[in-house]
Amino acid sequence: METTRNSRLGAAIAAAVLGVSATAWADGPMMLTGKQLDRVTAGAATVISSVDAQAAGAFALTNTTANSLVTSGTPYPKQPELQNSTAVADGTATAVGTNLGITGAPPPSSGTSVVTAGVADGNLVINSTVNHTLQGAGGVTFQAGWTFVYGAWVGI
Repeated sequence: METTRNSRLGAAIAAAVLGVSATAWADGPMMLTGKQLDRVTAGAATVISSVDAQAAGAFALTNTTANSLVTSGTPYPKQPELQNSTAVADGTATAVGTNLGITGAPPPSSGTSVVTAGVADGNLVINSTVNHTLQGAGGVTFQAGWTFVYGAWVGI
């Protein structure tokens, strides 16, 4: 039950971080100078991963990993501000909790939580997220998550 609550909390935090990062604050519309416009870019990608594992028993083992990669480039040589962006995030969590046949010990447990999310901007956006949990014999729990995002400005 604790793992489900942590997963929901992680998803809510990821959504909040991604929503806030794309927000710009201004007093209202304003004219930009040529120098300011030179620094304006279109095209960005953001990814996040959150991983957690817990195990209890006479033998308890946990392991987590999280990685991310963000890259961008421009297909329009005369318009470098129109970038395409790609980002990938992955996370894995493994937990093993067992009593190894010891009698009278409290029941063993294992649980994992992996949350990945991402956003990209453009008029062509691809967002793919996969998350899967496997539970095996001997108190083994393994979970992996993966998110891929791509954003580009096409036909401009």
